[in-house]
Amino acid sequence: MKLWAGLLAICLTGVFTASAEDIAPTEEEITPDAMQHQITAPEIDFENMRDPFSSYLVRMALRGKATLLDTQMRLSNRKREKLEDYDLSTLHLVAIFKMGGEHVAMVEDTTAKGFIVRRGNYLGQNNGKIEKITDDTVFLVEQVLNPAGEIIDRQVTLTMKEVNE
Repeated sequence: MKLWAGLLAICLTGVFTASAEDIAPTEEEITPDAMQHQITAPEIDFENMRDPFSSYLVRMALRGKATLLDTQMRLSNRKREKLEDYDLSTLHLVAIFKMGGEHVAMVEDTTAKGFIVRRGNYLGQNNGKIEKITDDTVFLVEQVLNPAGEIIDRQVTLTMKEVNE
């Protein structure tokens, strides 16, 4: 009891003086340890952020179409041919003959209008270039998109149909 009385006397006399700043806990003592190690989040670019609900296949197709359009723009230095407006499924190979030592083909559209084509001409909407003409087949190379959105060359053939078909 004498000890408590002595401590009380020391505190009251001012020998042990403590200010309110010394008694109040610091901010570091108040905040939990987890809050002291908190970092700020990076800035988010909402304009260029990917939509998490959009389809991956649609995005890849759009990216591939943009690449295909860029390629077509680079190829646009040449004049587009009349048969590039047609889909290949609407063109029919009706004749192949030799003219001047090379094979020449005749294709027909849905209105039965005929066109003469040679090696190097373009057919169809996918930049299909005629690479070779044999006795019964026209070989084309088209630029198409694969599922990954890349432009690849695809070989397409037009063959002569049977007369009785």
